[in-house]
Amino acid sequence: MTRTMTTAVVTDYGTPGVLEIREVPVPRPRPGEALVAAVASTVNPVDVKTRTPGTVQTIPRFPATLGWDLAGIVVDAPADSPVSVGDRVIAMHPPEADGTGCWSQYITVPVERLVTAPASVDLVTAATLPLAGLTAAQALGRLALQPCERLLVTGASGSVGGIAVQLAAMQGLDVSGLVRRESTAETVRALGAHEVFTDMDAAGAFDAVFDTAGVLVPALVRPGGRLVTVSDDDIPDELAVKASSAVHNYVGHDPAGLARLVSLVDSGALILRVAETFPLSRVADAHHALEAGGLDGKVVVTM
Repeated sequence: MTRTMTTAVVTDYGTPGVLEIREVPVPRPRPGEALVAAVASTVNPVDVKTRTPGTVQTIPRFPATLGWDLAGIVVDAPADSPVSVGDRVIAMHPPEADGTGCWSQYITVPVERLVTAPASVDLVTAATLPLAGLTAAQALGRLALQPCERLLVTGASGSVGGIAVQLAAMQGLDVSGLVRRESTAETVRALGAHEVFTDMDAAGAFDAVFDTAGVLVPALVRPGGRLVTVSDDDIPDELAVKASSAVHNYVGHDPAGLARLVSLVDSGALILRVAETFPLSRVADAHHALEAGGLDGKVVVTM
């Protein structure tokens, strides 16, 4: 008899109402893949954009399962694999063209993408690390900040922004945050920001800006400064001319980089934040929570 599992799918573009819970066969790993029993995933802004009509994010086929973050336990692996049955693992595993993704009870993943999960936190918390952590680390690497330079992180209370503030502070950089609400400013200070602004007009101009919130404002970048954004919005011509570099940055697979972030979590240097947790059956509510905003950390979906 075919084993089945629960998965969440989007049936069309639209509101969270297009999300459905379905029973589907448990996937069989192909050569070079492990089968992971998922414990948790997350809902990210990219998932909301992908579900929403008219964005640059598209879905090749419906129904489709979304979700980029995976935390779980290996239940099947190749004999020569670096992971074994019973291992606690995490991975950044974007939705596949065949309609599979991380909002499922079982997931097949290429073994080279799997990284040992942090030992110091549970798997629900560990699920918040892969996409947000790699996005922040890769963007900061692209900015290539020098010790004397000032960095502004927009959306600094969010999951990507909060990790970026922490990583910059670890490097001894002069990092400031821009947030929408004064209620989140103290959180960002605790993560390592020297200053936190709610009014961008008071922030001044910075040597480098890491934009996680679609705040593409020329006044925030000094002449000859640099900007990296994870927004899909067009970079204004005025900003592109003013800066020496103003670019979009899209996250890439980097298991070795993810393993370094795990080490920072286990050393206590990097704090992971869970804002709200929802069971898979309430994945639509998880979308509503993310879209409402004002969260201190990540929205997690448990399997």
